[in-house]
Amino acid sequence: MIVGFIPARGGSKRLPRKNIRTFAGKPLIAHTIAQALAARCMDRCVVSTDDDEIAGIAARHGAEVVWRPAELATDVSPTGAAAQHVLAELAGDDVEAIVTLQPNCPLRPAGIVDTAVALFRADAADSVVSVTRSAEKGGLLVEGRFTPDYRPGTRSQDMPERYYENGVIYVSRASMVRERADLFGVRITPLVLDSFYARGDIDTALDFAVAEFLFDRCKDHVPQGLESPGGLA
Repeated sequence: MIVGFIPARGGSKRLPRKNIRTFAGKPLIAHTIAQALAARCMDRCVVSTDDDEIAGIAARHGAEVVWRPAELATDVSPTGAAAQHVLAELAGDDVEAIVTLQPNCPLRPAGIVDTAVALFRADAADSVVSVTRSAEKGGLLVEGRFTPDYRPGTRSQDMPERYYENGVIYVSRASMVRERADLFGVRITPLVLDSFYARGDIDTALDFAVAEFLFDRCKDHVPQGLESPGGLA
């Protein structure tokens, strides 16, 4: 069984009530629920929340609701612990993988859930994690000084390929999550998405406006990515 897991606590600080703000005509979380339910591989779609209003909206849009205890709904509560709690609530079911879909990342290419789960199965992975290539020249601030992690003067096109976790989708082996609340494991297979989708990570009012602008253009965007080592697309 494949379980879709949508974590949606009510206490967002930087953008209050963001999970249920109207986004492209309906509550933000409703878009992620619809994407989960559209996947052919998905057997159950569960929203984990500590909020009555979110629970009601999730149920009206076709998701099951698992009530999250307060100790797993703080600002510092790890998502893996909430996923572990959901699997404990589904203890009687034989779950192969749990698919984490964050509602604040609504920009997803069509078919991504089925693609990610197929890759998870084909690669015998602990997890599949969506990533995006980074062209940024990064570094650390150490004692008030910028310490680059590249050779200064290197052209962008000559930088080694680096990738960052974009938050769009995670597929995790259920047994691993049950045992240690770990969404990643050791064998992490990347699912590469182009930067269009990575721009939809919503934490602020500006993020919300940008993501809504891009969401309306999702259907017209031709992905430059959705790649994997196994050649799935």
